[in-house]
Amino acid sequence: MRLLKTQVICLANQIGGCGKTSSAVSMGAAFATLGYSVCLVDADPLCNLSMSFGINCDNLYREGKCTLADAFLKKKPAVEIKQDFEGRFPALLSLVPGNHGLSSSSVKLEAQLQGLIAGNEISSMDADDHRNEHRLRLRKSIESLRGVYDIVLIDTAPNLDFVMTAALVASDWFIIPVFPSGYDLSGLELLLRTVERVRARFNPELRLAGVLLGNYDRNTKLDCQIHDLLKKQFTEQSVFQTTIGRSVRYREATFGMVTVFEMPEAAPQAEQYLALVKEMINRGAKGIVGQTANPLPSVADLSRLAAQEEVQGVVNG
Repeated sequence: MRLLKTQVICLANQIGGCGKTSSAVSMGAAFATLGYSVCLVDADPLCNLSMSFGINCDNLYREGKCTLADAFLKKKPAVEIKQDFEGRFPALLSLVPGNHGLSSSSVKLEAQLQGLIAGNEISSMDADDHRNEHRLRLRKSIESLRGVYDIVLIDTAPNLDFVMTAALVASDWFIIPVFPSGYDLSGLELLLRTVERVRARFNPELRLAGVLLGNYDRNTKLDCQIHDLLKKQFTEQSVFQTTIGRSVRYREATFGMVTVFEMPEAAPQAEQYLALVKEMINRGAKGIVGQTANPLPSVADLSRLAAQEEVQGVVNG
């Protein structure tokens, strides 16, 4: 390990199509390229992160191999679920594969809980404690990766469900990927309220690593306005200076089951993610020792974003 302690980072946004998975893949590859050990965690039932590395999650299930669902349903440590990639990124990159049934894990856990109540093994008064324990299972599973990897990156589904909450509970930091669109900006207030509840009930140390603007065209006036607006409302230190430009290379990489770091023709896209992770590391070096970014700003300040009339003025103007 190169960091003093493992940093767990969740990519979170309930809006789909904002670059969470492509950013998780590319950030993981960027950290590994710089010599940091990385474990990616696929917490999206679509399993696109796993498929990006050529892993068929249905085959894993049929072969009786573990997936992230086992962290919830069987309390399996993530270190026993992870898969390594031989010959890629000098053994610095691993993956905890996803499961297409992951979204039903909360239903299965609730059914188990109701069975315990029906069997008089626990009382209904104990139910909330058990539900809280369910939300902590991913965190306990990921604890097994601490001290093994420098960085753990969690990709999440585009909704604020049980699994997303569990991912935030398990994380030290969260990144909000957004595209320059009014639809992407309008849901941030709900996400931030969810984060604040997670901080209050389960994880007071959860902090914002930054807002990441992707699919960005610096030659488009609207995109530049939205980038400036994000910095104004979130505070400048909370929005990454590095932006990710739009490019067909990301789709080509996904189709080829490789990262942009493994495509010579995608060198410009790889450089953007190298710049991003270097920015994260540099910001951490200037902050508190052992941390990787600035503290979470006031949620009251952040949540003004979605309500700002100026947002609609820029998007509709």
